[in-house]
Amino acid sequence: MPTVKAAVRASDARAWRGVRMRRRALWGVAGIAGILAVVALFLFGPNTNAPREHVSNVPADVPETLVKAPLSDEARHVAVRFVQTAVARKNLDEAWELVGPKLRGGLSRSEWLTGNNPVVPYPINELEVAPYKIDESYTKSALLEVALLPRKGSEVRAQIFFLELIKVGTGTKAHWVVDNWVPRASVVLPR
Repeated sequence: MPTVKAAVRASDARAWRGVRMRRRALWGVAGIAGILAVVALFLFGPNTNAPREHVSNVPADVPETLVKAPLSDEARHVAVRFVQTAVARKNLDEAWELVGPKLRGGLSRSEWLTGNNPVVPYPINELEVAPYKIDESYTKSALLEVALLPRKGSEVRAQIFFLELIKVGTGTKAHWVVDNWVPRASVVLPR
C-alpha cells in the first residue's frame, strides 16, 4: 500500500506536470500571438517606401503615325548610290552626304573620309547583281533587304543586308538618307 509520502509525491508530480503544461501552453500562445503581430504589421502597417506621385505638365510624346507609300525614285537612287560609294569605300565624300546621323556614328567628316566608318563594306568589284526587296515603305522611312550576289567563281560570299532609309529635313530641304546598314545574318560558315 502506498504511503502518505508517496501519495503526496505523486500528487505533487501531477501538479507540477499541470503547471508545466499550462506554462508551455502560455508560451505557445504568446509565440503565435507574436507571429500574428509581425504578420499584421507587414500587411496593415504603414508603407514607408511608397513612391511620391508626380504629375508632369509636359505633354506626352505621341509617336508619328506612319503612312504607307510606294518607295520614291529619290529614295531608290540614294540606296543605289550608297552601295556604290559607302559600301564599296569609293567616293566617300559623296557617301557622307548619303548617310544619316545614326550611321555616321558621331564621326566627323574627316574621320569618315578615312574609310574607317561604321558601314559594313563589300567588294562590289566582285558583284554580279544586287537585287533588293522592299520590306516596308512609308512617306518618311523605308526598309529594304539588299542581296549582294558575287560573280560565279568569286572568292566572295553572297550577303544580305537590311538598309534603312529615312527622310530628313523639311520643306524644300527634305531629302532621303541611309540611316542603317546591317547584315541580315552575321554567322560565318566555313567553306
